[in-house]
Amino acid sequence: MAGKRDPRLEILRRTAPGTPLRDAVDRVVQLGRGGLIVVADRDVVEPLVAAGFTLNAPFTPQAIVELSKMDRAVVVDEDLRMILYANAHLVPDPAIPSQETGTRHRVAEQVARQIERLVIAISEDVRRVTLFHGAWRHELQEIGTLFAQVSQGLQILDRYRRELRDLLAELAGLEFERRVFPSHVAAVLQRGLYMLDLEREVERTLVELGVHRELPERHLATLMRGVWEELELLIRDFKSDPRPAEEILDELLALPPEEVLRPEAVLRPLGISADQELEEPIPSRGYRLLSKVPRLPLSVIERLIEEIGTVDKVYRASRRQLDRVKGIAQARARAIEFGLGRFKDGYTGTLDGF
Repeated sequence: MAGKRDPRLEILRRTAPGTPLRDAVDRVVQLGRGGLIVVADRDVVEPLVAAGFTLNAPFTPQAIVELSKMDRAVVVDEDLRMILYANAHLVPDPAIPSQETGTRHRVAEQVARQIERLVIAISEDVRRVTLFHGAWRHELQEIGTLFAQVSQGLQILDRYRRELRDLLAELAGLEFERRVFPSHVAAVLQRGLYMLDLEREVERTLVELGVHRELPERHLATLMRGVWEELELLIRDFKSDPRPAEEILDELLALPPEEVLRPEAVLRPLGISADQELEEPIPSRGYRLLSKVPRLPLSVIERLIEEIGTVDKVYRASRRQLDRVKGIAQARARAIEFGLGRFKDGYTGTLDGF
């Protein structure tokens, strides 16, 4: 899904463990010192600099540590190549509101709001590091705390995946009997949307882990394997809205969390309105199950559905009927018959990996 780049994620990447900027911040914290670091180009920050030293020196973490020994701000350019000012006295617009009580953090927030650039405030007393950018405020967490958050998210995703697999297995049996109700479709969509939403939260925390993210990131990829594709196929199976499944899924992902809890809200983008009888069974086209038949391309699946109809009709079709569909020879006809037959009999092996 295409979307606007989130500047906050980019900030978290630039301040994650293993980056030069985080190295500089960590060294300042380890020395038990406070500090104020502004990441902005000269033309942006210069109107706020009332006094200080103009340096134009190469950026290095060690240089930031040495310059932080002076009380005021250090200003580095946005490419992190040059240190522009040291001991800079910043004078933001006093009319800009701030919720911060300490002088350093208050100045940091006001500067960040005024110039819309990253400002890092390091508290000397409690060793707290706070990022400011515009109206956004974020406190950096300890590595152990981040790992605990990721671990909890992965455990929940593991449970959600097992629940989704059970729902899909139940749905497969109902599709052959034309006993799928909108409530069944809504339940699968809701579980999948919960997973995609939680995946975004975990990914955000993984960004903060920086160089420590590799193992949990692999675990996350395993847990989310096939989920997006399964939801798109499910939408293709049951939608009456003419829009592409990808567009409908994007709309579902944009729903507020409280709307995802309502079955009618997740069904509406598919063209199943609240006015429709929600306990009236709806046929499945069969994209999801047919996609699991080995060596059956999507183009052939589309022709199969167009010429024969729903998945229950495909299952009941004779081999001669299947042979008449372009692209389905005798071997594919046998594969379709065998594959769909196993799903109808309750086989869930292929569903383990979706």
